[in-house]
Amino acid sequence: MSQSEHYDDLVLGSGEPGKYLAWTLAKGGHRTAVIERELIGGSCPNIACLPSKNVIYSSQVAALTRRSYEFGITTGPVSMDMQAVRQRKRQMVDDLVTIHRNNLPMNRSSHRR
Repeated sequence: MSQSEHYDDLVLGSGEPGKYLAWTLAKGGHRTAVIERELIGGSCPNIACLPSKNVIYSSQVAALTRRSYEFGITTGPVSMDMQAVRQRKRQMVDDLVTIHRNNLPMNRSSHRR
């Protein structure tokens, strides 16, 4: 039989409210566990807000570059490499998940009692 672990606090979900609550409790010295079914950090940094803004920003840059002549800047033809846009977005998501994982109480041994 496996050894039971005991915690002061249990947080369900690592989305916006859950992650901040868990981080705050752990920083306060509470032995805190987070239960997350799928998306570390919640939907915003993984599939919703931030990934969509990342792709939209790429299109905004392309649109501004196409209008560069209006700003006195001469460029050549502008095209979008959607594989590169997708890779940039995926790298951002991977980086954010890493940040969230590193901040979760289970990965912060200095906060364990």
